[in-house]
Amino acid sequence: MIKKVCFYISLFFCLILNIFLDCNIKNYFEILNKCFEKNIVVSNSLYTLICFIIASISILIILDILLVLFKSKSENKGINFKLEDGTYGTATWMSENEISKVLGLNDTPGIILGKYKDKLVKLPFDSFFNKNICVFR
Repeated sequence: MIKKVCFYISLFFCLILNIFLDCNIKNYFEILNKCFEKNIVVSNSLYTLICFIIASISILIILDILLVLFKSKSENKGINFKLEDGTYGTATWMSENEISKVLGLNDTPGIILGKYKDKLVKLPFDSFFNKNICVFR
């Protein structure tokens, strides 16, 4: 929720900055005329080009913010984060429902991991998990 609020506030400030810059470009050129003691003339086409560049930069900033927000969401898709501290880890035991969804029971072809309630628990060959197994005796 806080990320969305910050995003909308930054979006609003980008819009205000864009409008402010577009409205005051001629004033900036008047200041430049006084500083350099030269007459810098801004034609309508140059004024339009400068406004277009400022608007393009604002749009690219907004797109960058959107990409950052949506990338972090897609990376965390399907992951349930623990609300606790997690200092000593956040691993928990799987429920039977989770075992049947993530791993295979009995007839599923795969690597046998162990037993749960007289059913063989297996890591299916077509699982998205890697197949690295370490066996200790």
